[in-house]
Amino acid sequence: MKRGFFLPLMVILSLVLIGTPLFAGTFPSKPIQIVVPYSAGGGTDLQARALAAVGHKYFGQPVVVVCKPGAGGTVGTNYVVRSRKDGYTLLYAVPAVIVIAPYMMDVPYKFDDLIPVIRINDAPRILAVGKKTPWKTLDEFIAYAKKNPGKIKFGSAGPGTTTHIAMEGFAYQAGIKLTHVPFKGCAKAIAAVLGGHVDCFGGIPSETYQYFKAGSMRPLAVFSKKRLPDLPNVPTLLEKGINFTDSSTRAIFAPKGTPENIIKVLHDGFKKCIEDKTFKAMFKKLNEPVAYMDGKSFQKILLEQKELYGKVLKAVGLSKK
Repeated sequence: MKRGFFLPLMVILSLVLIGTPLFAGTFPSKPIQIVVPYSAGGGTDLQARALAAVGHKYFGQPVVVVCKPGAGGTVGTNYVVRSRKDGYTLLYAVPAVIVIAPYMMDVPYKFDDLIPVIRINDAPRILAVGKKTPWKTLDEFIAYAKKNPGKIKFGSAGPGTTTHIAMEGFAYQAGIKLTHVPFKGCAKAIAAVLGGHVDCFGGIPSETYQYFKAGSMRPLAVFSKKRLPDLPNVPTLLEKGINFTDSSTRAIFAPKGTPENIIKVLHDGFKKCIEDKTFKAMFKKLNEPVAYMDGKSFQKILLEQKELYGKVLKAVGLSKK
């Protein structure tokens, strides 16, 4: 073997043996795909597109959003889980797809098949009722629900979604029985509230504020720990003695096995995205708060949520485990 060939070969073998990707420094070298496992036009899709709008500045490559809805977000989630572990196919979703869905249905993936890269958003949930409903306060709502078990109908984006489970958790802690009416996406659930087909919906600011301003919906309570600045007269559940909080969190996930150095590039790039003025303006227009958290810190919260919802789902008879 010639010496000129032998030395480069040894360098390549050394890199392979120590587990260092040979071309790690060039990532990304092609467009990054963000998979949204819900319908186009929803809150998650709009947030992902805000990231994509500025992503090219910080990755040097286009960031493309693709919606793959179905089965409460599990179709798109499984697509990402089964994709190549190279950082080019990511998931932008609420944690329910890995925290809640495996309890309720047979999904082809596990909780730890995805790695959280970065938390982007944490929006408080709000109990919103249609304008034709008789309740003006949470106390009236609870009193009616206790006298009429199951008569109040709430809409959701589908079985096992956060819009479903958050309302079940609220009802369980409040000691009331509500009837779940699932729809294919938040937009259709909201339309059902506006049309008087269901009574209420557990939405987030980007989904509800415009209707509060128009008078077509009323906020009765917020599921956050503190009152919201834009809804100062609306009480929290905690204030009313209902020990339950919930928010709609969205984060970027990568398939388990994605190299740490690529995860770092993704984290750092998306962190710059959420600090970008254009991105902030787009999020403000959506009435969504930016709530940064690194992946490892967020993973601890996900583990806590997994344990909590395991108990709640079992208590309300929705867990198959």
